[in-house]
Amino acid sequence: MIKRKYQKTTVLGDQFLSDTGNEYRVVSQRSYVDKKGKLPDGIVMTLQITKDNGKYEAGEDNMILETFEAYVLCGSHDVGLKKGDYCALQDFMPDVSYYIDFSYILRFGGVQKIAKTGGASNATDQK
Repeated sequence: MIKRKYQKTTVLGDQFLSDTGNEYRVVSQRSYVDKKGKLPDGIVMTLQITKDNGKYEAGEDNMILETFEAYVLCGSHDVGLKKGDYCALQDFMPDVSYYIDFSYILRFGGVQKIAKTGGASNATDQK
């Protein structure tokens, strides 16, 4: 039997951002350093989905209030966000994002602080 390590499933990141309105609440964050040294440093953010415009089959729930982790590889360990802030993710990196063993690995080049209503704030723009 061929090993599963040769399997990689890609993620439709742009569709995910569109369906969720690219507006998330910050739950937590921690520093990220790639152990292999191939990716830039950054942070891992646990984010809560606040909008969901996706179309689902009958009986499927939307994703509002669900959480996920986003790797923001912006070269900095401080993006000026704190728990409870709202943010938008920038520059989805499809070549290093994937779905494996029931987990999404979503990587982005930046994050921006936004107002709760969805309007962009000029306060924080990290890339």
